Amino acid sequence: MVFSNYARPSGTFGWGYFGGGGGCLGRMSPACAMALGVAVYAVQVVTSRWWLRRYRFGPMEWVWRVVMYGTRQPWKISAG
Repeated sequence: MVFSNYARPSGTFGWGYFGGGGGCLGRMSPACAMALGVAVYAVQVVTSRWWLRRYRFGPMEWVWRVVMYGTRQPWKISAG
């Protein structure tokens, strides 16, 4: 899930700081930015654990494997 966990907050924070999320760059205090970063990290830990109990790898990793191998890769973890 490394690729997925890197891409998700990068896109979210990029959008929030520079674009449609209000352009918070320069208007948010360092303490608020730190609290937001810790909150996003905590949400990622919880969602990653939930995801990896059900699927073999993260969504970005799955796309990467499909592109690299040229064939659809197994997605769900089989019960058993």
